Amino acid sequence: MKSVRFLFVILFSMIVTSAFSQDGQRQQRTPEETANATVEWMKADLKLDDAKTKAVHTVILKYAKQTTEMRQKLMAADDREGMREKMNEITTARDKELKPILGDKTFELFKTKEAERRPAGRPQ
Repeated sequence: MKSVRFLFVILFSMIVTSAFSQDGQRQQRTPEETANATVEWMKADLKLDDAKTKAVHTVILKYAKQTTEMRQKLMAADDREGMREKMNEITTARDKELKPILGDKTFELFKTKEAERRPAGRPQ
């Protein structure tokens, strides 16, 4: 009986420790992980062929690197408004490069799917 109680206390302690160690901060992905995840859903949802997938990956990776670099600089300066403006600029530039690759119809579908995937409370 004592060993069962001891195991229960250990298990409970591990759960509590684990819950508190996750202090609400999300683990930041590398630009490569971000690009790969984005391209994967784009390939599946937009039904991209291999050539378009490769071209899209190049563009997405380029802007994921810019986003990561800019986020680090502006978060260090605690400039949320500046970050929002710069991220919008980066997104606009990314979209400008993606539109000719995807074509008008697929690009509009991309923007729709992207908006659906965005978490609530996080406008773009």
